[in-house]
Amino acid sequence: MSERPATHAGSWYPNEPSDIQSQLESYLNLTGRMSGPVPGARIVISPHAGYRYCGRTMAYSYASLDLKSTVKRVFVLGPSHHIYFKNQVLLSGFQSLETPLGSLQVDREVCQKLQQSPAGSLFGTMDAEADMDEHSLEMQYPMLVQALLWRGIPLEQVKVVPILVSHNSTEVDWAIGRLLRSYFEDVENLFVISSDFCHWGRRFGYTGYVGSNEELQEALKDETEIEMLTARSKLSHHQVDVWQSIELLDRTAMQTLSSNDDSKRYQAWKSYLEVTSNTICGARPIAVLLAMLAQLDGLETNFEWPHYSQSSHVKDLNDSSVSYASGFATVQ
Repeated sequence: MSERPATHAGSWYPNEPSDIQSQLESYLNLTGRMSGPVPGARIVISPHAGYRYCGRTMAYSYASLDLKSTVKRVFVLGPSHHIYFKNQVLLSGFQSLETPLGSLQVDREVCQKLQQSPAGSLFGTMDAEADMDEHSLEMQYPMLVQALLWRGIPLEQVKVVPILVSHNSTEVDWAIGRLLRSYFEDVENLFVISSDFCHWGRRFGYTGYVGSNEELQEALKDETEIEMLTARSKLSHHQVDVWQSIELLDRTAMQTLSSNDDSKRYQAWKSYLEVTSNTICGARPIAVLLAMLAQLDGLETNFEWPHYSQSSHVKDLNDSSVSYASGFATVQ
């Protein structure tokens, strides 16, 4: 296969180069990080909705990313929205990735090395239709291109390794993390994890609620599931508005990822998801990342969260919202 077309251009983001450049550059300039990238920020977590919803939050991630002149490769991990597969991740089969701002080259050599490794059966290939349907990966490409141009880095210098994640066992997460570890240990490689945060509302099948941080911490300690609101719930008796509860859930997810113990973070993440059922759609790519970080030798990571937003402020069961968080991790 040759070039993956920009299938979401003209709907999820502008298809005119001048329009999308103006939009994304304005978001990057608004972040306040004009002095340069964050030294050592080699991992970012970035949302993947339409840019008019989450573009500014995305920009905080990409403005933080340590895009130096020596960068040569970016791994992009995203969740699968359209196809289900188990105990395997899928790589793009395309040679390049079209964006309105210019094309990114897929690192075919790395893709082949992963598939030819002793654990190569864990790395399949997306069929073209599944690849073109998936927005979690595509929404990162134009922003990555704009960030590279913004930092003065030629597009032809940087290659991309797109990885689609569905449902893995813990053993498979760790096996994939073990293979990716050697690439992460090379400081010229960066990692982008594509993830929105809480999808709240009946249309998403999720109405989780906590009234306070203390309530949530108690549930996590006791490993008891949190309340799900129903039509019979008396919202007037609840301590905080639903949108504030959503933020409590998301902020605790961020705190879980910000733990300073790489070896325990993977299990803490799994426990958090089990107790809250928070609909963080990039939860599984994040788990692969945490499995990789847990196996690093002599390196520690520190997460920071410069921006958080919600598509709307939910107050009752008839409302819905999606949350967006920008995060980056520095490596020491």
